[in-house]
Amino acid sequence: MTQTDLAAFLAHSVELESEARERYLELADAMRAHHNTEVADFFMRMAHESGLHLEEVAQIAAENALPDLKPWEFDWPGEESPETASYEAIHYRLSLRQAIQLALENELAAQAFYASFAQSSADATTAELAAQFAHEESQHAAQLSVMLKELPPDDAHHREDDDDPHMPE
Repeated sequence: MTQTDLAAFLAHSVELESEARERYLELADAMRAHHNTEVADFFMRMAHESGLHLEEVAQIAAENALPDLKPWEFDWPGEESPETASYEAIHYRLSLRQAIQLALENELAAQAFYASFAQSSADATTAELAAQFAHEESQHAAQLSVMLKELPPDDAHHREDDDDPHMPE
């Protein structure tokens, strides 16, 4: 039972960190295409940090035989893994403040996911590892909170387009 719990937890952790990294890379590319360089750079930083966490998780997972889960077999609290930024929350004129807030929400969702695993696992090794991951996510969230406090408020008109959309008749 111990190996099964740990393997399932690690499979979820690898997927969670992998999806977070991929989404941040996608968002960075999209922001760069719209010349929103500051936000693109932030999303690249988040992708890098997710990649570092993915490497850590993958190294631990390499010592275990993980189940080959299909996308629909992952047990996420929502439709996607908790640390994956929602496409609906993105706008090409996203401010750095909004990007950091989005990342903060992702970190808190990942922290809650790992904490839930830590509390519900009957296996001590799995619970300990999940608690460690939850702590790491809470540290990431704390860093993002500090960054948010240091930023000035957004301009009230930062999402307004300069030009009306082109609508063919």
